[in-house]
Amino acid sequence: MESYLHHQIHNHLLNARHPVFISDERIDGDSLGSALALADYLAQQGKIVPVYVASPIPEQYQRLPRIHQCTTDLSIFEHPNIDVVVVFDCSDASFIQKILERVSSDPIVINIDHHKTNSRYGQVNQVIVDAPATAAVIHQFFETNHILPSRDAATCLLTGLCFDTTAFSNSATNERALDAASKLLLQGARIQDVIQAMFHNRSISALRVWGLALERLEEDSKQGMITTYLTRKDIEQNHVSDDEIDGLSNFLNLVTDMDTLQVLRETPEGHVKVSLRSLTKDVSKIAQAYGGGGHMRAAGYVISNARLVCDAHQCWRVEHQ
Repeated sequence: MESYLHHQIHNHLLNARHPVFISDERIDGDSLGSALALADYLAQQGKIVPVYVASPIPEQYQRLPRIHQCTTDLSIFEHPNIDVVVVFDCSDASFIQKILERVSSDPIVINIDHHKTNSRYGQVNQVIVDAPATAAVIHQFFETNHILPSRDAATCLLTGLCFDTTAFSNSATNERALDAASKLLLQGARIQDVIQAMFHNRSISALRVWGLALERLEEDSKQGMITTYLTRKDIEQNHVSDDEIDGLSNFLNLVTDMDTLQVLRETPEGHVKVSLRSLTKDVSKIAQAYGGGGHMRAAGYVISNARLVCDAHQCWRVEHQ
């Protein structure tokens, strides 16, 4: 079935007159790398496809190939001839539905993902939950259709793999991940560019904020969980962006000896974002219960219209506004 769908997606893309790509609402190395790798392939076929992103591209990804094809301009969906929409790494059907309401035509929606919580909202759904990353699904698409990715496409796919496996160190790392990475390196993926995007992007100020989170770690031995938090004051007083804070949950999951962790962070919009990581538990079930989603070992949700209230002893609670 997976091979059949890869061939079907390939035919839709080659026959499309005006395709549009959508990256997940939360931009990361996997959603962006997957979309840009396929955009690169279509560029070789003479089709320059716009890649919609919900917010400006973080600085760490600005050197990715084909990044100039990304846009935050929703008016691209008003083109009357859109016939194919491809969504990458997005399990949030409501986010896609809001965008598709702008499309006057009746396009084929192709949903490419690996999240367990994906609801299969497309006409074509290539959702492979045991894939280590959506980039691995796209790599399989290339192989099934006998397509040799360019060096640029290989770099984009390796970025996605490295992001979702935390450089092949978390539980998403499996034989498929290592096999794909090996082939991508042989195909010319620029590993130094990937390392630069993933690790060499933390300012001293961002590391200070990470230090605050480390100081606040609380252990619940009964639940086998550690928790920490960051407020807007922490972030804004240190003059760092939210993009610079990303990666804290993965880092803690890598270095701590507890099974499960949660990181709470106030967002600029007045919400509290909760990131969950675990070595053995299915945290996607917890996230789903609160309207979120993700993977078995990495998931999250948002508490709307809330803030973190902390006392002088650094004890915290979530307070609805």
